[in-house]
Amino acid sequence: AINCAEQSSVGGFSLEEVGYAAGVSRTTIYRYFPGGRPQLVQETATWEIARFWARLAEAVEQLPTLEDQLVAGLVIGRKLMQKSQILENMLDSEMLELVAAVQPSEPLVHGVIRDFMRDLLIKEQSAGRLRSEMTPDLGADYLMRMTVSWMASPTGLDLSDEEATHQVIRSQFLAGVLIDGSG
Repeated sequence: AINCAEQSSVGGFSLEEVGYAAGVSRTTIYRYFPGGRPQLVQETATWEIARFWARLAEAVEQLPTLEDQLVAGLVIGRKLMQKSQILENMLDSEMLELVAAVQPSEPLVHGVIRDFMRDLLIKEQSAGRLRSEMTPDLGADYLMRMTVSWMASPTGLDLSDEEATHQVIRSQFLAGVLIDGSG
């Protein structure tokens, strides 16, 4: 389904095409996706989103600071999104079917991102860098929302400009979370 969606967009593939690409019949596809095409689209998009965030987490996990992880996350994340036709289509306002398909899984996806951010902030708290009025849960929710928002629409920032991206991370992501605004 991923290959079919990337080749013809989500709006352009059929269950027959997915069955043909997988070497199975349309009936077999319906056995695995009894909800038909809407279920297949939703699960395909959700799988691609999960794969995206897993790749991104792996790419940043060894970086030394929270600031470095967030900067790399934005830079790498945008590159990964531009390479994935499915993720790029989610940013296209004309792909309402795809956007609607992923809405049911948004709370799950946001929860996974929030948990990842919370773990990073617990480390910052242990190192004495988390602001006293900030909790790992509150900070994780804020960082998750900022990351998802900036990933989808970097508002004119050239993410290949590393210094500018660091400045945005310091001033808009971390200033209210960490004591010195950097990690």
